[in-house]
Amino acid sequence: VGPPAVGFWQFDDCDGSTTELLDSSGNGATATRSAGAACAQGISGLGISFDHKNDTVTVDDDPRFTFGKNLAIAAWVNPTSVSGSTVRTIAQERDGGDSSFALVVRNDEARFSVTLDSGRTITSRAAIAANVWTHVAGIYDGRFVRLFLNGEQVGQISAPGAIRDVNAPIHIGNNAQKQRFTGLIDEVWLSNSPTTGFEIAQLSCINRPETVTVTPASSGPVAPNTPVTYQVAVTNNDVGACAPAEYFLSPSFPPGINVLVDTPSIPGVQPGSTATFPVTVTGSEEAEPGLHEIPFSVFNFNSPEFFVGSGSLNYELLEPTGCFVRTSREIFVKHLSVVEDPVRTTFDGPAGDPRTGAWTFARLMEDMAPTPADAPAMVEELFSTWLTDQRVNGFTVPARPAIQQVVLDEWPRNADGSLDLQRAPLLLLGIVNRIDVRNLAEGHAGEGRFVFGVVSQGSPQQFTVILEYKLPASTEADVIEWANAWHALGSLPFPSEEYNAALQAITTRFAGRNAAPGRPNGSSLGQLRTNEIALAGPWELREFVLSPNTGFLRPETVKLTPDLGFDGTPTLAAFVNQNEAAIVAEQFTVPDTFQGAPFLGGSSFNNLTAWTAPGILNNEARHKFSLNTCNGCHGGAETGTPFLHVNPRTLGSEASLSGFMTGINIPDPVTGEVRTLNDLGRRNQDLAALVCEPVPTFAAGAPAARAAAPSGSRSAFIRRGIGRVH
Repeated sequence: VGPPAVGFWQFDDCDGSTTELLDSSGNGATATRSAGAACAQGISGLGISFDHKNDTVTVDDDPRFTFGKNLAIAAWVNPTSVSGSTVRTIAQERDGGDSSFALVVRNDEARFSVTLDSGRTITSRAAIAANVWTHVAGIYDGRFVRLFLNGEQVGQISAPGAIRDVNAPIHIGNNAQKQRFTGLIDEVWLSNSPTTGFEIAQLSCINRPETVTVTPASSGPVAPNTPVTYQVAVTNNDVGACAPAEYFLSPSFPPGINVLVDTPSIPGVQPGSTATFPVTVTGSEEAEPGLHEIPFSVFNFNSPEFFVGSGSLNYELLEPTGCFVRTSREIFVKHLSVVEDPVRTTFDGPAGDPRTGAWTFARLMEDMAPTPADAPAMVEELFSTWLTDQRVNGFTVPARPAIQQVVLDEWPRNADGSLDLQRAPLLLLGIVNRIDVRNLAEGHAGEGRFVFGVVSQGSPQQFTVILEYKLPASTEADVIEWANAWHALGSLPFPSEEYNAALQAITTRFAGRNAAPGRPNGSSLGQLRTNEIALAGPWELREFVLSPNTGFLRPETVKLTPDLGFDGTPTLAAFVNQNEAAIVAEQFTVPDTFQGAPFLGGSSFNNLTAWTAPGILNNEARHKFSLNTCNGCHGGAETGTPFLHVNPRTLGSEASLSGFMTGINIPDPVTGEVRTLNDLGRRNQDLAALVCEPVPTFAAGAPAARAAAPSGSRSAFIRRGIGRVH
C-alpha cells in the first residue's frame, strides 16, 4: 500500500527469543527491541508494549533515511496517557540534540514536526485520545507539514524548504532523552517518496476477515410449504479508515426449495458494523425430505478479494402428507425429459405414431391452421408482420425488419420455397397449466400453454413465442375435470413415458385439431404472444389471434395493457380510480377505447418501469393494474424482472424462471412497501384449492392474496379464477 517505503516494521515477528524485528519493506532495515519492550497484541497481529522507562525499538542509521522534500511517517498507537507536557515519542530520527522529524504525543495532542535546513522546526498538531487505537501519520512535501489521524487530514502548516539531513537512527517508542511513549505501537511505516493523503488513508485501513453468523442454527423439522426466516449477520471487522463494505448474499437454490433473500445487497456497512440479511426458506412437496444444508456466499463489491465469507442454512423438511400439488409436474413443466422428449419434440419417431412431433412448433401450427398444408404460409405471414408497420386499434406498431435476418433467413425451406416447419428455429421451453385464469362465463377453465424460444445462428435469442390455448369448459364439472387431470400428473412416476403420455393426452385435448369446434379453424387458441428484444430495442410484446375471416394469425391488441403513451396521464388515473374494486380483485378488463379514444395498446413497449399516474387514489389498485399489464409484469420496477419470465435455453439445459415466478421481495415503486411475489406459489395454491377440499384460504404474502372464494361459495371459486393474462 502507498509509495515505496524505506522501512515498514509490523512487529508480527516479535518473539521473546530474539530482539530483532524484521523490516517488511524489503530494504533490510532491521529494528532492535530492548529486552524490556514486550511483545503484545497490536492492532493487527503483534505490536510492542512500552511500559518501562528504557523500553525502546531502534533502527540503525541508513543512507535511505535522507528525506529532503519528501517524508511520510505513519503508525498505529494506543497510548495509555496523553496528558501533560511530557513528550511521548512515537517515532523520531534523532541523535543528541539533532532531529530531522518527530511524531510524538504531548499535552493531549498528536504532533508531527520537521526540522528544516534553516534550523526552523515546524509542527502540526491535533487532539488525540488515550486508550483507543489511532492511526497517526505525517507528510512533508517541501511546502507543508500535514498531520493525519485515522486517515483524515487534521492539520497543515506552511513550511517551504527541505528537511535537514541528520545521521541518526530511527527511534520508535523512546529516544536517547528517555521521552518514552506509554502504551502500544504497531505498524510503523516510513517513506522518503512523494505521498498523498489517499495513500495515508489506505495505510490507516486494516482489513480483517468478516464474521458470518446464522440464526437460527436450524429450522427443526417443518412441513412442506412452511417458511422459515433466518437472519444472516455479516460483520465488517475492518479497522480504521477503510471504505464501507457493500455486501451481497448469494444463496444456492436446491430443487424444490425456494430461497428468498429479502434484500440481497446492503451497501454502506462501516467498519465495526453488521449487515443483517433476512432469508426465507420454503420447501415444497417436490423437495427431498430430510436435512438440507443450503450453502450461501457473501461478496463485498468494494473489496479486491470480492468473496469474503460463506455459510449454510440448515433446513429440515418433513415428508408431505395429505393432498398437495407438485408445481414442476402439474403447473409448469420444464424438465428435460419433457421439453426434449426424443419422440414428441422431434420427428424422429415412427411415422403414424401419435407421439411423433406432438409437442413441436410444426405440429401445433398444423393443428391450428385452416388445414395442415396452410401452416407454412400462416407462419410466414405471422413473422412477416414485423417487416412493415402495423395498425392496431388506431396505434402504429413500428416495423422491426431485423426479423428477416434473425428468423426468416435462418428458417430452412422446402423445395417449393415454403417454410420447413419440421426444422423450425424454435426450442420448447415449457408446458404450462394456467387453470388459475379460468372464467366459466367465457367458456373456459383457464389455459394450457406452450412456451418456445427462438434460436438464430445456433444461439438462443432474447425472443420467446407463447401459444396460449383455452381449456374448453361449460360447467363446473368440466373445470374440476381439467383440474383433476393436471393434478393426476403429480402422482405418476417422474420422469417416465407414463408421465409424458398422460401429459400428451392433456395437451391434445386443448391444442389438437378441432379441440374447440365453433372457433376459428376449430382451434382453442386464445392468443399467440411474443416477447423480444432480439430485433430492436426496447423490449416489445405483441399479440396475435386467429382471424375468423382468413383463419390465419393477425395482430391484435395486447390485453390489459393501454398504449404506453397513457402512462403518467390523468386518463390512466381516471381509469384506475373508476375500476378500483375490480382491479384490486384482479378481475377487470381494459377496453379498446376509453373516454372516447383508443386506449388498449397495439403492442407493449417495455422500459422496465411501472405504471403510475398522479391522482391515483389507491396505490394497491395502481400496483395490481401495473402488475397485470404486459410491460408492468415484465418490468424491473414492479416485479424485479429483467423482462422475460421464462429465459431462453440451450439444448441439454432447463429454462430458468424469473424471481416473480419463483419468489422475490420487491419494493413498491411508489411507496417503497416491500411485497413478496411468488406466482408459481399462488398458482399452486389455486390448483390445490380446486382438487383438495375444503377450499383453503390463500396464504398471506402471496401475490393477489385473497380468499379462495370471494363470494364465500365454492361454486364462485370454481367458476372464476384470477383475471390475469400473462
